[in-house]
Amino acid sequence: MEQNKSRTYIHNPFEKKECPKCGHKYDALQPACPKCQEPFETERAVPFNKVTFTNPWIEIALFLTGWLGLRLVVSIVGKILSELINNGTLVMTNLEANSALNFITYGTLFPIVLAIAILYLPKIIKSFAKPEMLWGIMVFIVVLGFNIVWGTITKEMGASNNDNQERVDDIAKMNLPLSLLFLGVIGPIVEEFTYRVGLFNFTRRINRVLGYVVSALVFGLIHMSFDATSDPLSEWLSYPIYVFAGLSFAFAYEKWGLGASALAHITNNVFSLLLVYYQQAQ
Repeated sequence: MEQNKSRTYIHNPFEKKECPKCGHKYDALQPACPKCQEPFETERAVPFNKVTFTNPWIEIALFLTGWLGLRLVVSIVGKILSELINNGTLVMTNLEANSALNFITYGTLFPIVLAIAILYLPKIIKSFAKPEMLWGIMVFIVVLGFNIVWGTITKEMGASNNDNQERVDDIAKMNLPLSLLFLGVIGPIVEEFTYRVGLFNFTRRINRVLGYVVSALVFGLIHMSFDATSDPLSEWLSYPIYVFAGLSFAFAYEKWGLGASALAHITNNVFSLLLVYYQQAQ
């Protein structure tokens, strides 16, 4: 006769529990012990079997590194490059300086986020080795379809590419190989650690809908520009594209793991870069 598992009501989504079988302490929201796989039914257990689950402090650290750290690196490196260009040490155009800034920024953040999540890297690497990650291609196709439809609608409304997309396009035209490496691969991985492993995981603990909404809205905002020179119409009309992508990547992450969301994100960026380069060559 199968033994009934006791149901525990979790009031604090950040607490730890101890496995009754092996004594391993783990996050209370997980439905089973990650060490011995002993099931443990809870009122608020969430299906994190596919999610690269960390802990609240790691999640906050990843989010702040990717979100706030990006701005700090851009600010510091941008000032250094400006000083070097102004005093004649470096001879670079604005586009070359902007490209270097993007490459240095993601090149700096990439090892930092890996170091923060180092204890979870074995599990993360496994998510990239599972066939399920190939569902990321389907997620990319869905995102691409939405982009085409929404782009057609907004074009009729007089909108053009927002500042973020314009900068990416210019960098791709100037140096495609480095763009593919840093903006096509490294950048998406950094953002997946930041907004899926970090922000989505943290807010998902509190409420599943909250996790999707907050991570997608913030993901959309980081791709927008609020400079005086930017076109508000184009910026806000492009916002749904990034929000939809954020929702789609979060779904892929929750459903099939980090490998799937990263693959969807990387494929999306690489396709965009190659398309820009192809259009320029015509």
